[in-house]
Amino acid sequence: MKLSTWTATVLATPAVATGVCLLCASTAQAAPDDAGPETSSAAASSAADTSASTSTDSDDASGNSRANETADGTGSGGDADDAGDSGSLDNGDQDLDADDAELDAEIADEDLDDSHVDPGPHYVPTTVRDTLVTGDAIDVDGDGVDDGPVDEDDEDTPADDEPADDDDDPVDTVPVALEQISDAKEDLREATWDSGNVLAGLAAMLPQMYLSGASASLERWQLNHALLQQRYAETYDDPFAHWLAGARIENSIQRTIRVQDQLEAAEKLLTVVGWFGAASQMEAIGQLIGTAADNGLVYQVVKMELQYNGNNPVRTEPVIYLSINGGEPAPVLVDTGSLGLIIDPRWVGVDNVDEPTGYGWASYGDGSSEFLWESYDLPIGLDGVESSATEVLVVALQSVQGFTEYNGDYAGVFGIGANAGSPGSTNPFLAMPGMLSRGVLFDERRRRLILGPNPYGARTTIPGAPSSQLQVQIGDGEMTLVDTWVDSGGILGSVPDNVYGDGPEVPPGTVVSVYTEDGETLLYSYTTTRKNTLSVNDSEDDPRFNTGFTPFSLGTLYFSFAGEGTTSFNY
Repeated sequence: MKLSTWTATVLATPAVATGVCLLCASTAQAAPDDAGPETSSAAASSAADTSASTSTDSDDASGNSRANETADGTGSGGDADDAGDSGSLDNGDQDLDADDAELDAEIADEDLDDSHVDPGPHYVPTTVRDTLVTGDAIDVDGDGVDDGPVDEDDEDTPADDEPADDDDDPVDTVPVALEQISDAKEDLREATWDSGNVLAGLAAMLPQMYLSGASASLERWQLNHALLQQRYAETYDDPFAHWLAGARIENSIQRTIRVQDQLEAAEKLLTVVGWFGAASQMEAIGQLIGTAADNGLVYQVVKMELQYNGNNPVRTEPVIYLSINGGEPAPVLVDTGSLGLIIDPRWVGVDNVDEPTGYGWASYGDGSSEFLWESYDLPIGLDGVESSATEVLVVALQSVQGFTEYNGDYAGVFGIGANAGSPGSTNPFLAMPGMLSRGVLFDERRRRLILGPNPYGARTTIPGAPSSQLQVQIGDGEMTLVDTWVDSGGILGSVPDNVYGDGPEVPPGTVVSVYTEDGETLLYSYTTTRKNTLSVNDSEDDPRFNTGFTPFSLGTLYFSFAGEGTTSFNY
């Protein structure tokens, strides 16, 4: 019996496609980020307790320790995990190199005029982003009782004898995503091959391949990433092994990001399957895949810019772009020293905006400028990922001009400090889908943030974000226990006079060292310069030590969002 060409093609296609599936599966088993046959239950927080060394070099030399730098926020070379960057995370590497070269040139300029210049309205001389909520609370619901800055429903507040729901514990959504992907594959098979629809079954083979690839990638991340983190933490004293561990972690991060592309491709191809008579089933399966994609979000890499603050000669301001309620992407300062997103109203989308949920006054820095805000429940969007509705503080029209003059080149302040306390009541990143609500990694050297669980192994983790009790030593002085704010919006930082002594600022050439609360582990150390030094505060006005941008410039820092938060030093 002779078969026509068309008949032979139809009969051969399933076999060919099956072979391709098997080949893809075998290739996935040999992916380069495989951590090997070993297994480990060690988490990132069980990193090796490797203390950083202290340097007393001058402001013209860089320290030898990974945690000790003497330049104005940059070292003589990238940290070990930088070397592992394959460049695939950021397409703007040339622009970043140009920015780094420009920054190095600025720092190397020893002829800078040290005379006083007017820093402009945006400059805050002491602790920065120290948010004060001032003014009288406003009665929103008209019941004659001051409701405070945010109106809250009494029914949401548990009685004293009722335990409150613990929403602070992070939820691992990856197992949920894997189950949903498995259900989608089964539903797709039942709607095509099992129902006798051969043409739809053939069309469904490619979506099935993408779903299988996404499932394999997530399972691989679950099995290997903790071990990669452990290896990264254990190899601080072996530069090559540390670089290799960092490179494999970068591959693991990219593996989870590719899952989103695979699920998106599978969802789009369901339209083709529906052409052959299974349209209604494909719509339901597409919705299931979309939900699995949200739950399967592990990491989101966000491009970050470092901007100047007023006339400050060093780039200290980490700025990202996000949209509010579908509006145009707005530049916002990512500030660990405050809580809540406050934004210029001109950057907020106007569709489906309900009545405000509360009012209040906010003031940053020295409190000289106050801004009236109205709170709304609105979604935020970041590089194509949208959150559920969350609290957004929109500056009232009468305060817009002052807010704009104060902030300069960015349109808002995105406060993410879990225990910073104000001006908002929540961190909008907590409304992001999947595991993106876990925390954020600051990687200023590569000009990026990474939302999700800590991708690297933490050398040391301290309780609280940004506020922690730490030991601070200035020069040859004694270590002093002080409330320390690890503040990304803190510009150059500040120290209370009961820790340092009198003076407008710490002189250049002074070694600043910050230790854990027990004084046993050095978190970071650097030598002040003319361009990067601490201002001195009256301890009666502000008893806190503000780190400023320096610890962010020395390596990667991770901030968790749950509860009071934690701060992890990965370098």
